[in-house]
Amino acid sequence: MTAGAVYHFKSDGTWEKADADAASTCDGLLGVALGASSDDNGVLLRGMVTLDHDPGAVGDVLFLSTTAGQATATAPSGNGDIVRVIGYCLDASNGQIFFNPDGTFVEVTA
Repeated sequence: MTAGAVYHFKSDGTWEKADADAASTCDGLLGVALGASSDDNGVLLRGMVTLDHDPGAVGDVLFLSTTAGQATATAPSGNGDIVRVIGYCLDASNGQIFFNPDGTFVEVTA
């Protein structure tokens, strides 16, 4: 796992990087990796966390990105992309966010 990346919990009990390009990688439980191993370091399910990238400006609504494991302030818009709110940007220069993924999502039909 990559600390600060966004992951999706799979049906086999493992984690995969969440990706808005496919519902199967972002439709269920989401978390942010707190270290290299979910067993040793844990996964944040809700709360304040620092991502491994800067997702937007202060106050921006954040969505899952079409880049696996990342968040973005721009809602995905490609055909088949998944739009899911995952939190809010707290700081524009160090990746701090309030991670609070919504349980609902929509699939774009373009």
